[in-house]
Amino acid sequence: MVFSILMEQEARAVLKRHMIDACVKGANNRGCCDAVGVLQGTLFLTGVPLSMDQLVEETGYSKSTVSTNMGILERIGLVKRVVIPGDKRYHYIPVTDADSLRGDMIANIRQNLQCILNALDRTEADLRAWESPDPSVMQRIEEIRHFYRQNDKLLDLISRHNTEDLIQLLETSF
Repeated sequence: MVFSILMEQEARAVLKRHMIDACVKGANNRGCCDAVGVLQGTLFLTGVPLSMDQLVEETGYSKSTVSTNMGILERIGLVKRVVIPGDKRYHYIPVTDADSLRGDMIANIRQNLQCILNALDRTEADLRAWESPDPSVMQRIEEIRHFYRQNDKLLDLISRHNTEDLIQLLETSF
């Protein structure tokens, strides 16, 4: 009996290590700190909504670290807050619905695209206010603008379909 409990704990530790390592790598690839990955991985593995206090206990991070990094995970659409009836605290769950995750990712990317396009417009306007802007700089601005508009158009097309339809469309196209 004791041996089987130890084996089960070891299996959980291996699963936890691999999942959290993968989430940490993903967080680092997005420019986020390790805590973002540890928290995301912890939520994936528990299978139940966790409160801030539970996440503090599970990870060993301070409450402020958990709060800050859960905010990041929420903003990028990887977790969401849920309310459990009878409990005043927020609980967190990982987003596992492909369409919801895709929608949040598209919204975040589009926000970044718009920011760049607006900056290009302001830069071009400032340069045109000069008597003779460098044509190569103006051309580069237009090339960058074209790139970002193309990506915005692609995101618009992607956002019109659900994930299953997109997969089917792409599979039948190739």
